[in-house]
Amino acid sequence: MADLRESTGVGEPADGTKVSSSVNSARDPGWYALGENPNEQSYWDGAQWAGVRHWVAGRGWVESSSVPETATAEPSAAPAPPAPKGRRNANPYAPSRWPSHRVTPSRAPTTFSVGVLLLMVSGIALMYGSVGTWIHVNGTLGIVDFHASVNGIDETVTSLIGVNGWVTFIGGIVLLVFGALALSSEEIQLAVLTTVVAFVVVVFAIFDMFRVVQKISQLPSSASVSVGWGLICVLSAAVLAVLVCLGRLLRRG
Repeated sequence: MADLRESTGVGEPADGTKVSSSVNSARDPGWYALGENPNEQSYWDGAQWAGVRHWVAGRGWVESSSVPETATAEPSAAPAPPAPKGRRNANPYAPSRWPSHRVTPSRAPTTFSVGVLLLMVSGIALMYGSVGTWIHVNGTLGIVDFHASVNGIDETVTSLIGVNGWVTFIGGIVLLVFGALALSSEEIQLAVLTTVVAFVVVVFAIFDMFRVVQKISQLPSSASVSVGWGLICVLSAAVLAVLVCLGRLLRRG
């Protein structure tokens, strides 16, 4: 109480009678801080101090009808000084002296590795080989040499082996997309799903190679028929994708 009386120049008589001052007479009704703590306030109704309130975190202002002794000591006319620099004020109504800044949401870090790069390359190679040459034919018709090739999405391949390159082409797209997702995600579910897709693609690639070689072996020897570069590319890319996926899973284990 002594510090409040010294700051306002208003004291209390010995009998406890409140002393009014010209400062309080000119004061507008309202809540005023008690001392230097903005979280403790007293209400001036224009004639006397009528109540107090204090700020409670999580609850807000808690008012009390009783007036403590510090309130009768006539707080200073000027508002309480701001909180010391370097401290945050718990009162949300108090003016803030801290610079406002916008919080930018953090993004998942991009994780680039050789395994992810090889996985994406495998996907691209699968798509490229699926539309490339699967069967290559060289032959001689009289005095004329001829060359022919059948790509992986040709109907001739479908009639020979029952499937075509569209299966491995779609598998290459899926592996490429999963590889791109792996740049920003390290979830184990994504790695497992990528491994499953790689195994499915390699099964189809092995089946395609087996069936093409089987059909070529049944052709007469008058023509030179061989496996095209596209089917070799598909099988190699599928095997590479499986090895990369298994390596990533073992590294996590």
